[in-house]
Amino acid sequence: MNDKIFKSSVFVIILIVFLVFIASGVNAANSSEDTTVLSLAKGGLSIHYPSDWGVGDAVSNYSIMSIVKLASIDSSGVGQVNVNFEKKPLEKDLETYLKETYKSMESDSSFEMISSGQTVVCGKEAAEYVYISNDDNVEKEHKAVWFEKGGQAYVMLYSAPVDQFESNLYVFDYIVSDIQIT
Repeated sequence: MNDKIFKSSVFVIILIVFLVFIASGVNAANSSEDTTVLSLAKGGLSIHYPSDWGVGDAVSNYSIMSIVKLASIDSSGVGQVNVNFEKKPLEKDLETYLKETYKSMESDSSFEMISSGQTVVCGKEAAEYVYISNDDNVEKEHKAVWFEKGGQAYVMLYSAPVDQFESNLYVFDYIVSDIQIT
């Protein structure tokens, strides 16, 4: 009986070693793919982003800069997965401005608020909103992070089709955690 247990134990150990060997080979193959990190600085913000993203076109009059996932650019040249950075002069305090902005969005049936809360960006208190918009039957999910500096409202807005939102969110989260404000 001890011989049977010994043979079973040896088999299990060999199997475990084999699986570890295969797993380390897979990790080594995956780690050989280089992801270059690029930088962009404009309008008092400096960011780092992966090389499978590129500089995009500004989408509003208040845009400072925009980046887009290159693989998401459609036939009309528009990036469907993007991060837009905006800066707008504040005429009132940020909290009042945000309450008014999102209250008007909530009354619009083409928007659905998912969540709102607080976060921190570069040691500054910031507001965070997640919502879904429906424009011409195209549903996109958005995550907006707002903060104030020098009488200006800054927003970093990540947007993606609902089915691509979660899989690309890590890029936005990295940018928010790494951003430099000058």
